[in-house]
Amino acid sequence: MPSLVTSVIGGIQGARASHHAAEKLQKGYGQAGETVTRAIEQVNPEILATAAQAGQGVTEAATTAGAGATTAAENLKNLLSPYIDVGATAAGQLPEAAKPFTASMMAQYSPAYQFQLQQGQQAANRAAAAAGLTGSGGAMKSLQRYTQDYAGTAFERASNLYNQNFNRLATLANMGVGASTTAGQGALQAAEYAGTLGTGAAQWAGGQNINARNLAAQNTLSGANYLANTQVGAQQALAQGDLGAAQSWNQMLGGIGAAGNTLMFAGMGGIPGTQAGWHWSNIGKNIWGTGGK
Repeated sequence: MPSLVTSVIGGIQGARASHHAAEKLQKGYGQAGETVTRAIEQVNPEILATAAQAGQGVTEAATTAGAGATTAAENLKNLLSPYIDVGATAAGQLPEAAKPFTASMMAQYSPAYQFQLQQGQQAANRAAAAAGLTGSGGAMKSLQRYTQDYAGTAFERASNLYNQNFNRLATLANMGVGASTTAGQGALQAAEYAGTLGTGAAQWAGGQNINARNLAAQNTLSGANYLANTQVGAQQALAQGDLGAAQSWNQMLGGIGAAGNTLMFAGMGGIPGTQAGWHWSNIGKNIWGTGGK
């Protein structure tokens, strides 16, 4: 049977040990929770910042590439600009050049026509005069035939020049149209390329931002769950410590009760030096748990 003193001491020590162990376990849970919280607070901003930086880098690269394509299109337009200008000028002259050729245009396309005609007529008159045929019917017919033949030849030559000029203008106009088309297609393709790059970069950056936020949210949720579990574990540890302390106190009270029962029911009639009852000679054994002698 435990003595009164050993029961009290054992109960006190057991209760303290239970509380001490519970406090240590609670502290461990708290430190673990703080560690997880600090890790999340450090990692989440880095995740978001990395995603934002990556998105910005891709967006800037797309902007630079799009600007390069636009510059290339502008350079192409500048190279083709002289051909575009010449074609535009030629196209402006085409309506006038497309009109049917008439005798009134002879002076424009055969400026020497009148002079050459006069020179030829004078030569024919001089030849007729030298032959003594001036004013004769034959001389007049020869002069008329010369005039008609020369006029026909001059008209045909001027008409050919007129048509050649139209064809030249048409060629230049077509060249300008081709240059304008090439420049326009280059600008359109550059704009489409820049737009595609910009859209793709924006989508990629947005996706990375969403993924980073989802990851940060998952980290936060996992950390919250872990903290909740540590708090529950800490409270359970405290509860177990309280239960352990209560058990120690119960054991101490049981020992005190047992000693009390001995004191109450054994009386003073025991045999000295034995545990059969309470006796002045057994006081050390019953109270202190040691022999009376």
